[in-house]
Amino acid sequence: MKNIIQIILIIHIFSGAIALISGAIAIATQKGKVKHKKSGKIYAMAMLIVFVTGISIASYQFNRFLFLIAFLSYYSVFSGVRILELKKLHQGQNPQWYDWFAGIINFIANLAFVAIAIHYALKPETNVAGVLLSGGFGLGGMYLSYVNMKPFVKRPRHAAHWYTYHLGNMMGAYIATFTAFFSTMVTRFEFMNPFIAFALPSLIGIPLLVYWTHKTEVKFKMK
Repeated sequence: MKNIIQIILIIHIFSGAIALISGAIAIATQKGKVKHKKSGKIYAMAMLIVFVTGISIASYQFNRFLFLIAFLSYYSVFSGVRILELKKLHQGQNPQWYDWFAGIINFIANLAFVAIAIHYALKPETNVAGVLLSGGFGLGGMYLSYVNMKPFVKRPRHAAHWYTYHLGNMMGAYIATFTAFFSTMVTRFEFMNPFIAFALPSLIGIPLLVYWTHKTEVKFKMK
């Protein structure tokens, strides 16, 4: 069994490296062009492999953080890709059953993250960092499900709604992917507090994502 896990781990690391590189290319290249689309497809496929191998490894090692982050990051990729097929939600287009299913499963998985935070908080020696990280990621993941399923009920008013959803989800997934990579490097080489390493990509990336999304929305409104 250990040999199989080692092979899965190698595939996981290799796929993660491809995801980091192709994701960076997709972010840096002009949106809508061939290079952006190709690198985006590679990123999505690499992330699917990262997700499958990640939950396999996490289940074997009983690593709750890896298991839940795998769900959070891949749900972002899934939603970011699916919105490209749901561009006409504002015209009454209906989502598929698996769009709802993915959102609900992600919500439940991140509810477990919040439960872990409560568990840390109730321990005799409270793990403050564990509470903040687990609670923050859990609430963030639950909110992600809410945001992505909201237009299924309350339909968007603007034709360009899909762009900001695509941008937000793919960038959010990349932040989660980089978080996993950075945390692993810190754990291996011990050059930073692991809890700071876990939070740092989000502390930097999320404000940039909010700014970029707001800037994009303003641009579309001006048009």
